[in-house]
Amino acid sequence: MQLVDELSMIYTTCIMCYATFSYSKSRQFSIFLGIGLVALAAFITAYYHYLQDPVFHQNAYAILTATVLIRCMFVMELNLRPSIKKKEKEYELHAKSPMTPEEKAASVARDRRDLDILRTMWWMIAYGISIFLGGFLIWTVDNVYCSTLRRWRRDIGLPWGILLEGHGWW
Repeated sequence: MQLVDELSMIYTTCIMCYATFSYSKSRQFSIFLGIGLVALAAFITAYYHYLQDPVFHQNAYAILTATVLIRCMFVMELNLRPSIKKKEKEYELHAKSPMTPEEKAASVARDRRDLDILRTMWWMIAYGISIFLGGFLIWTVDNVYCSTLRRWRRDIGLPWGILLEGHGWW
């Protein structure tokens, strides 16, 4: 049963990986990506079933999660950072006449808005990573001290014993 519980984490992260990497890509790329991720999930499932080693699962999950996180940060910066967008604008402006004062004002307002969005998104990333790492810590403590925590849960009883269900909180 533990295997099924842990593999759902891999499958969910593969879905997030698909959503992150297929965004704004061609249909053909998205299909190949989907096939590749299904094959990866099948390989992880088969190999984990063969090994029965939680460290393999933890490493596979960590690599997938880090990949999704790094890609999200890259896409966020690429699409919103004014200095990066400025290079695109310069390229487009070579073919056009200089910006009018109204266009410049609109461009400055968009850049200011994008910086505000970026600031908010970075705070959200920090908050999300903190919650994720906190949950991972609780999960690790639950795995290491499982027998002790089970004994304590039985001693405390319901409803307070629920607070010691580290895997459930994760």
